[in-house]
Amino acid sequence: MNARLTSSWEKFACRDGFQMPCWFVRPSGHTGALPAVLFVYEPFGVNIEMQRVASDVAQAGYAVMIPDLMRRGSFFSCIRRLMADLRRGQGRGIDDLLDARTALAMRAGVIENRIAVLGLCMGGGFALILAKTGLFRVSAPFYGQAPSSMAGACPIIASYGARDKVTAGDAARLAQSLKESATPHDFKLYPDAGHSFMTRPPNWLAGTLGPLLPGHAGFVPAAAADATKRLILFFREHL
Repeated sequence: MNARLTSSWEKFACRDGFQMPCWFVRPSGHTGALPAVLFVYEPFGVNIEMQRVASDVAQAGYAVMIPDLMRRGSFFSCIRRLMADLRRGQGRGIDDLLDARTALAMRAGVIENRIAVLGLCMGGGFALILAKTGLFRVSAPFYGQAPSSMAGACPIIASYGARDKVTAGDAARLAQSLKESATPHDFKLYPDAGHSFMTRPPNWLAGTLGPLLPGHAGFVPAAAADATKRLILFFREHL
């Protein structure tokens, strides 16, 4: 599918009354309801690369929402709180994502019971937590922190880089947990990729230091293209 897209900045109400900004993209001119994807970003916010990844998914026939979780305060206060929520598996960050899922399901033009969650880096960890809530049809984590067990999770398509030493333990734990479970899954470790292989660096500093750090972060076009292809095929089967 090579669709023209319609995108917009919008807001939805969180349970505490906060009006959370979100970026929404979908194929334009589509008259019927679509399955949808809740996209949880890297720690750098709704930048051009996050919008590009969301648009690539929307091109395949999905409505995609990116809630901007970093709008509740300063960058440092938000990232500190979100990472704490990720470690604990609970907190306002997860509540905000569940509220985003509710808002997405209530949208006109979205099939309310056909929603997936997709996450990169920090978002990948949240995607794995949300996979066990029973609210999503598919979870698609990219190089994210993995829980000790994925028992009871929805179908999972996971993509990690073999050169990423930061998430090596998470990748191994997730692969083993999926192998031991009855959860339909597609797990792939890309041998020539490190952390953040799906996206170009957000700034010069990240682009310069990323490849030198333990995560060996950097955009790997071949791995990104293959992961996107696998993702869409998995969505078509399970979403």
